[in-house]
Amino acid sequence: MKFNIFFLLALLFSFSSQSFAASEGREGDWVKKEITDDLKPTAGCKDKAYAEKKAIPGSYRFKKYTTELCNSIAYGWGKSKVVDNGTLVCEACEGEYEGKEKYRCYMKDVTVECKIVKRGF
Repeated sequence: MKFNIFFLLALLFSFSSQSFAASEGREGDWVKKEITDDLKPTAGCKDKAYAEKKAIPGSYRFKKYTTELCNSIAYGWGKSKVVDNGTLVCEACEGEYEGKEKYRCYMKDVTVECKIVKRGF
């Protein structure tokens, strides 16, 4: 009998905290802001096809640096969605690369919608 009561109380506690968390994140409680900037270029000088692949939308690097754009606003800001992917720009690297052209690529003028939870104090 004591086990059933304990189980029931634990169940009620877990569901009540989840419903409280769900009510915190309503759409009306978000403050949204759009930011446009260039993403960081790929590290080092690579073959053009490889550098393009690392910089284009859908890559890990693109997702990471669009999130960092929102984080650069202030603490607590997160990425809601990418509004405009921007344009791919590749710049040739200077130096000796055994007769091959090497490039660094980045996305220019990427627009990201950022959000933060509005807290009423």
